[in-house]
Amino acid sequence: MCGIIGYVGNKEIVPVLLEGLRCLEYRGYDSTGIAVHKGSALNIIKSVGKLANLEEVINKTPGLLNGKNGNNGSPKSIYCGIGHTRWATHGEPSDLNAHPHFDSDEAIAVVHNGIIRNYQEVKAILLRQGVRFLTETDTEVIVQSIANNFKSTKSILNAIFKSINELEGSYALAILFKDQPNKIYAVRKEAPLVIGVGNNENYLASDSSTVSQFVEKVIRLNDNEVAEISKESIEVYNLKGEKLNKDIQAVIKSKDILDKRGFKHYLAKEINEQADVVSSLLRDFLPNHEKQIQFEHLKLTTDFLKNIDRILILACGTAYHSGLVGKYIFENLTSIPTEVQFASEYLNSKALLTNKSLVIGISQSGETADTLAALKKAISYGATLVGITNKSDSALAELAKEHLLISKAGTEVSVAATKTFLAQMTVLYLLAIYIAESTGSSKQKKISLLKQELKLIPQLIDQTLTRAEHYQEHVIKYANRADFVFIGRGINYPIALEAALKLKELSYIHASGYASGEMKHGPIAVLDPTVPVVSIIVPGETYDRVFQNSLEAKSRQAPMIAVAVDGDKKAESIFDTVLRIPPIMELISPFLTVIPLQFLAYYIAEHLGRDVDQPRNLAKSVTVE
Repeated sequence: MCGIIGYVGNKEIVPVLLEGLRCLEYRGYDSTGIAVHKGSALNIIKSVGKLANLEEVINKTPGLLNGKNGNNGSPKSIYCGIGHTRWATHGEPSDLNAHPHFDSDEAIAVVHNGIIRNYQEVKAILLRQGVRFLTETDTEVIVQSIANNFKSTKSILNAIFKSINELEGSYALAILFKDQPNKIYAVRKEAPLVIGVGNNENYLASDSSTVSQFVEKVIRLNDNEVAEISKESIEVYNLKGEKLNKDIQAVIKSKDILDKRGFKHYLAKEINEQADVVSSLLRDFLPNHEKQIQFEHLKLTTDFLKNIDRILILACGTAYHSGLVGKYIFENLTSIPTEVQFASEYLNSKALLTNKSLVIGISQSGETADTLAALKKAISYGATLVGITNKSDSALAELAKEHLLISKAGTEVSVAATKTFLAQMTVLYLLAIYIAESTGSSKQKKISLLKQELKLIPQLIDQTLTRAEHYQEHVIKYANRADFVFIGRGINYPIALEAALKLKELSYIHASGYASGEMKHGPIAVLDPTVPVVSIIVPGETYDRVFQNSLEAKSRQAPMIAVAVDGDKKAESIFDTVLRIPPIMELISPFLTVIPLQFLAYYIAEHLGRDVDQPRNLAKSVTVE
C-alpha cells in the first residue's frame, strides 16, 4: 500500500518528487523519503510521519533545492531520483525503517511497494555471507540481495533478474545505482507500476493519475517485467533478459484531485458529492425508467444470464458492505442464490463454482491485493467475472476487461470511502435490474417501480445532505463515548456494519454493527448507560422487528439513536435522538440511511481532533495481502 515516484530528466528533481508524493500520500503516510543522485553519491533523505515532515527535513538540507541537487547544479544536468510514501508492514514506522533503503556500501537505493514473503529465509542466507542489516523491513533484503548479486554478475540487469528469481511475494520496485546517475530501474510483480512517457524526461509511479499531471502517455508494466529508464529511452525486459515491445497508451487525466472546493476536509466534500455521483450513473445507464438498462461494455449473453446457477461477490472493507446490499437486491429481483465473501477469506470454493457461475469483484482502487488474488482463483474454476471498480486503468479493469463496470465516482482522496460506496451500490442495483430484465423475471412490476424510485434518489440524497448541520448538532454530544453499537435488519444490516466501520476509521472509537435480531443472542451484554445504540429503522418489512429490538436495548438503559424517516412519531417515543431522512421505499433506503451515519462519524471525529482525511494506520489502496 506504499506509493512510488521516480523521475529522470532536466527538471529540478526534489520538487517533482515531492509533488508526486503529495498525490501518492493516500497510499500510506507512516513515513516518506527520497533518494537522488548527488555528484558521485546517492543522497537519501527520509522522515517518519507525513510528507510535511519530510519537506521540513529537505528545507534544512543544504544543496538539495534551487538547482543544486546533482551534477554540480548545471542547467544541462540530468536529474534523477526516486521517492516513497510508506504504509508499514514489517517494522514500525520510524526514520530508520522508512524508504528508500540502501545496501551496505550505500551504492544502491530501493523503494518498494508490496511484501516479500520469504524475506527471512533470504536474509538468513545473506547474514551467513556477512551482509549487515540495519532495519526491520523486508525491503532491505531486496537491496542487499541485488548488491550481493551485482558483485558476482557485474551486470545491473543480471543482478536484478537473479534477485527477483530469489524473492517470493508481490512487489513494485524503483532502484537507483550510484554508478548510473541517469537511470532508474523498475520492477513489477503483482503490484501496480506505470511509466510516464515525456519529452526528454520520463516518470515512474504507482498509479497513472500521479503522472497524468506531467505527461500525456504511459507504459504499463506487467508482472515479471523489468524496465531501464533514462530521459531518452525506456527499455523493458522479461526475466529471461529478452527485450519487449510495449504499447504506449494515452493517460487518463485526473482533474482537481487536490481541490477541496471550499470544504474543510476532502471527506466532507466527497460526502456532499454523492448526489452527483449517483445522478451521473443513472444518467448513463438508466436514462429512461421505461426502457431496459443497457451496459454497452458488459459482454454477457442472454443465454448465460438465464442460466446463472449462483452469484459470488468478493470484496473487502466498505466494498464488502456494498456487496452485502447487492446480495439482498440480486436475490430479491432475480432469485439467484447469492453469496458474499471477504476476499481475504476466499480459500477454495472449487466445488461450488461452475461455468454457469457469476463472480463479481468489487474494489474502489481496482488494485486491492486480497480481492485480485481471490478473483484469479475463482475464475480459474471456470466462473465468469464482472468487475466493479472506480479505476478504468487498474489491475481489476485489466482482469475483467470483457465484463467491466466503472462506478465513475471520480477521485476519492479521503481514505474513508463514502461516495465510492454509494457508487458501488448504484452499479449493483443496476446490474441486478439488468439481469432480471434480461432473463424475463416474473417481478417486472416490482422492477418497474424500483426503476422509477431510483430516478428520484439523487434528489432525495441532496435533501438529506442539506441536513448536515442538524446531524452535527445532535451527534456531537455522543463524542465522548468509548463504544457504539449499530443495528439494522434486512437490507439495512450492511449499513449498520458500514456505519460502525466509518466511526472506527475516523474517530478511533470502538464500534460494532449487528443484525438487530442478533442483539439478544449475546451482544446485548455490553449495553449500559455509557454505550449508545444506533438503530436504522425505516418503514417496511423490518420496521416492527427493529423497533422491538430497539426496545430491548433501551430496557438496558442504553442511550438510543435512530435513523428514521420524517413523520415517524413512533420512533420519537423511544429514541433519545432521531436523525431524520426523507421518506423512502425500504428496498432503496440504504442510499439515504448511510448519509447521517457518515456525518455522525465525520462530526465526532472532527470534534475529537482526529485526522479526518488520513486516519492513523490506514491507507486508501490496500495493495498487500
